[in-house]
Amino acid sequence: MKTVINTPALLLLALMVLLFGSCSSDDGTMEPGPKTGYVSAEAYLNEIGFRGSVLIQKEGTDILRKGFGMANAAQGIANEPELIYRIGSVTKSFTAAAIIHLMREGKIQNLDQTLDEFDTDFPFGDQISLKHLLTHNSGIPDYVGAARAYIDQQVDLDKDAIYELIAETTAEDGLQFTPGEYFSYSNANYFLLGLLIEELSGTTYPAYLQEKVYTPLAMENTAKGPDGISGNQRAQGYFEGQKVGAYPMHLAFSAGELESTLTDLEKWGHAMLGDYFSPAEKALVFAASSEQTGVNTAGAGWFSLPIQNQLVYHHGGDIDGFTSLLLLAPKHNGLIILLSNAQDQGEQRMQIMETLMANEF
Repeated sequence: MKTVINTPALLLLALMVLLFGSCSSDDGTMEPGPKTGYVSAEAYLNEIGFRGSVLIQKEGTDILRKGFGMANAAQGIANEPELIYRIGSVTKSFTAAAIIHLMREGKIQNLDQTLDEFDTDFPFGDQISLKHLLTHNSGIPDYVGAARAYIDQQVDLDKDAIYELIAETTAEDGLQFTPGEYFSYSNANYFLLGLLIEELSGTTYPAYLQEKVYTPLAMENTAKGPDGISGNQRAQGYFEGQKVGAYPMHLAFSAGELESTLTDLEKWGHAMLGDYFSPAEKALVFAASSEQTGVNTAGAGWFSLPIQNQLVYHHGGDIDGFTSLLLLAPKHNGLIILLSNAQDQGEQRMQIMETLMANEF
């Protein structure tokens, strides 16, 4: 693989960022609790100042499908359900599905296969299984902060170079823990899975998803997002009220590069609730939940969570200018989809999740 990283000072900077400033995870605890005086989902979202588009659905019926706030403040364009939003780490649910498709094709035998069976060069690959990668139990440190530091210093990083950054950091610093011993959310796990998908499928990650997921489900607006956002079909991203600039989407790759709409994620959510996966495949994708309320358990691209005496499956996403959530409520054939064009709204996301489950489900 091509190496473009050759500046010691930048390596030191990247390692410092990796240790102290990598991207946020999506496994937050449930706080704060539901607000009192709940009247309706729409009134509640207006009250807390939610910005973006929302779909709440129960037993096949919409409770709410609506945009809130501005999609583009400068141009006076309001958020609408039809707009396209970056979905960040919700991408991981698609990456996990691609791995299941490779199993169907016989290119992966089982999730206990170790990484060294596919990549003889990756450090500690004989200890790290595909399941460890899918469930964030590998001990491989995150890469996003380090890679972003290079890019911000105008260092050209392609996917091969990002792979080498992950591998070199892991080789030099070791794993954070013995694989399978602990949980630690790391985008590196899903970046490596994306490379594996490309290697085993013989095509690109976007092309494989198009063939196996988007086309069969008639998802017309889900794809790799552009670095820069323009046009009226996409919501503009904001951070602390200011428009965000371009983001190098190849940096996120299979850990977070996708954009989508409420309608497309509705189709994806119902596929997950339906028979898209066989019972055996669902047992691999959706983890058995913890008995402790408010504690997430990592499956493959999804977290299992007991909330308000119900089991839900969910994944959130955080990327420059955007915060997202896709939640499945199997007991009621229900969905909660939040696509916000405001960054760093993880606490609000958790609050909304708990409040809606308490009052609508």
